Amino acid sequence: MNPPIRRKTMIRSRLADIAAAFALVVALAADAAMPNLAKPMNTDSPIDISADNFTVQEGGWVTATGNVLVRQADSQITADTIKVNKSTGEIVAEGNVILVREGQGATRSDRLEFNYKTGEGVTPGLDVEGGPFRVISKESRRLADGSYLLNDVQVTTCTNDPSSFHYCVHAANALFMPEQFVVMNGASSYFMGVPFFYFPKVKRSLVDHFGWRFVPGYETDWGAYLLSTYKRQLVDFGGEHHDSLDSYTHIDYRTERGFALGEDIGWHFGDSSQGGHYGRIGIYGIFDDDPMNEDFDREPQRDEVEDTRYRATLAHKSTLTESDTLAIRTSFFSDSYVMEDFYEDEFKELGQPESYATYTHIDEGWSGGIGVYQRANKFYDAVNRLPEIWLDVMNTQIGQTPFYYESESSGGFLKRDFADYDNSDNTVADSYDSLRVDTRHTIYLPEKFFGFLSVVPRAAYRGTYYGTTYNEVKEEHFDGTNTTVSTRYDDDGSGLRSLFELGFETSFKAYGLYEDEAGRIRHIVEPYINYTFIPEPNLRPFELPQFDSIDKLDKANFARVGLRQYLQRKVDNKTVNRIDADIYGIYDIEDAHGESGLRTLGIDSEFRPTDSIKVELDATYDANESEIDYVDLWMTLWQGDRWEAAGEFYYRPDICAQYTGALKFNFSEQWGAKIYARFDSELSRMEEISGYLQYNLDCLSFRLRGSYEPSFTRDDGTEREAKFKVAFYTWVRAFTPSRYERKLRDRYFE
Repeated sequence: MNPPIRRKTMIRSRLADIAAAFALVVALAADAAMPNLAKPMNTDSPIDISADNFTVQEGGWVTATGNVLVRQADSQITADTIKVNKSTGEIVAEGNVILVREGQGATRSDRLEFNYKTGEGVTPGLDVEGGPFRVISKESRRLADGSYLLNDVQVTTCTNDPSSFHYCVHAANALFMPEQFVVMNGASSYFMGVPFFYFPKVKRSLVDHFGWRFVPGYETDWGAYLLSTYKRQLVDFGGEHHDSLDSYTHIDYRTERGFALGEDIGWHFGDSSQGGHYGRIGIYGIFDDDPMNEDFDREPQRDEVEDTRYRATLAHKSTLTESDTLAIRTSFFSDSYVMEDFYEDEFKELGQPESYATYTHIDEGWSGGIGVYQRANKFYDAVNRLPEIWLDVMNTQIGQTPFYYESESSGGFLKRDFADYDNSDNTVADSYDSLRVDTRHTIYLPEKFFGFLSVVPRAAYRGTYYGTTYNEVKEEHFDGTNTTVSTRYDDDGSGLRSLFELGFETSFKAYGLYEDEAGRIRHIVEPYINYTFIPEPNLRPFELPQFDSIDKLDKANFARVGLRQYLQRKVDNKTVNRIDADIYGIYDIEDAHGESGLRTLGIDSEFRPTDSIKVELDATYDANESEIDYVDLWMTLWQGDRWEAAGEFYYRPDICAQYTGALKFNFSEQWGAKIYARFDSELSRMEEISGYLQYNLDCLSFRLRGSYEPSFTRDDGTEREAKFKVAFYTWVRAFTPSRYERKLRDRYFE
């Protein structure tokens, strides 16, 4: 009986001794996986080893055979056989070797040889999945530094059978460093099994998407075009966040406009999920063959466009700490039409580029910062702030008193510049400037009466110092028959405008509870009155340089009376506002011109009758002019990710009414489409119809996009011919640009 007992004890002892070695099978084999797979193992976590049989052999080998499973923490390795030699450090796993780490993919091989003492190993065949990438090789060798030498290797993000990858890069041999890069020699790019590009040697980051990007298409003003960008890594700084300096080279051709070349240098440092540090500097030059085509929308008072055009851009943002942010942005243009001609989407969104450098600090109870805003191109209107410092103190209780305090302060040297086109037809108003320091301090005394009525009186002082003020001088002129009066404004030196404010806000809430088949509904009604009284200041707006809304402040005596309503329901243990509406009116007891009466009626609301319908309605009515100020009605409907529909009605007296609508539909996982239209009622014409058709594979997406703008007659009687665009896009789905993922319900129209 003794020999069997000793043998059993010996096996148990050996198994205990080699537990760490089995853990290394998991930890070190994980190095063969892609980004994020080679994370440090928790060596203190227990190891669970199971197999049909365990045997001890001569030479220090222990063998586990039959359905071998090794688990530790979030990782496991399975194989038909695993052999470990603690003396030599050799580990051999054979037969259906699969390493899995939870949420991070799998590594597959028929055989894995590894020496955990030397750090080297050999795998006859390797199939690695992890992150967005998949690497397949017929033979691999692990080196002591953790890198791998691979032979006959393929790299892709496709998940289908290797014999029918939609795209891949195939190389004779490669050097692979997990979580960092792969260097391939004799590499060919394949699309649908057809080689289309060859690289003698290429280094491919496993963190970012480097390589070529092509956008072919046709646009009326451009003709047929091909936009191409080659992105490559200039410097790999490494580190936990894969810090990098990258190059973006642009080579574009438009048959009607000619060649364009550009170069951008981009950088990213730190944890992007926490903000990090990222930016780009670049220049784009256009050798325009047709800059002043008579069909383009050129205005006589603006600049003449030369055939050599450019844009230079600098943008950077740094999240220095959780509280501190630095942002820089500016663009220089050769002429005022560059954005309209070549950056149409950006032009529609911004109108003119921003140029600033700001530092912001946000702390508990206060925030502050400094900013420099300087016009970079003289053909834009701008208010320059050189610099402007600001400090805000949030509503804070004053010690143990019942009073609360808040303030807003800013100061800087401001200059108002007007657009100058160097054109004899362009009359440029004189610029003006002034030092301005503005500070507003408010004291609140919140009270509650009768247990439900909230009353919050307030007293505020706003002082604004101006380095320059004006004196109004009226002069009479008699021509022998008639007398006319002219007004001029002379410099009157510096001045301090003082604004005193008294006011209060009072409100109460009434609740009602209802139930239906879906559960309980809570209805909240909140009537309120917000009264404001500001005596006439010592300096009126016409005596001050005008930069923004601060300079327009004047005497006021008005009350805002409104009714807020909320309809709330519990959905998945969260309170959801089905209705959030504020209906109000503003009544002037005496305005800045000494008049009184109802000034404004308005509504600011959002309705969500179901989890797939959202309606927003904002509108104001000008009672003085007896006309609608504006109406903005937006409605969105959707069914999961299956389809979305959105429509907007926008009205202002100066632009009349605009109607916008879009429908986005995913027919299946493979096919999707979208259509968009915009109609202007003042011009009585359809301004734009656009859309796209999209096809998705497991690893690639293809999009055919088009738009059409009908012809119209300009104000000067000339005809603008119809414009249409067609463009084709394809991208790797693992690196889908964020602009392709935006939803209509986010109030975004592509």
